[in-house]
Amino acid sequence: MDITHFLRLQPGFENFSSTDLDVFSRMLNVAIYPARHRFTVRGEPGHALYVILDGAVTMTSGDELTGDSADRSLRVGEWFGLLSLVENLPAFENCSTSESVTVASFNRVQFDELFELAPPIGRHFLYMLAKQLARTLIAQNERLSAKARLSK
Repeated sequence: MDITHFLRLQPGFENFSSTDLDVFSRMLNVAIYPARHRFTVRGEPGHALYVILDGAVTMTSGDELTGDSADRSLRVGEWFGLLSLVENLPAFENCSTSESVTVASFNRVQFDELFELAPPIGRHFLYMLAKQLARTLIAQNERLSAKARLSK
């Protein structure tokens, strides 16, 4: 698989230079994982950011306030583990696979190197990270507000 071409087809990556995409592509580690592999465990620090190249990953999120959980299937081209780029931040979801899956991964050390080697892509990931943290904060605030209203 041509990773550079794959990345260029991903939303948000289409306008990066070929040079930056080539640098980023060479930094990615492509691997095939067996069924039942656990990529992230809720509450534990993650190890990498992943993009699915082939197969599917199940993301299970849980709400500690309500005890509810929800599954979401991630498919080819979807990223997960973004918070792993921030040192020691715990994962908010469990991510695992029920079938063999091929992913490209990118760890914290590579993320730091990205700012020297392909700064526009590094800034893109910071933007994605900020959006993810904002969405998570908004959702948590909504759950806390709902719980406060119910307990009155």
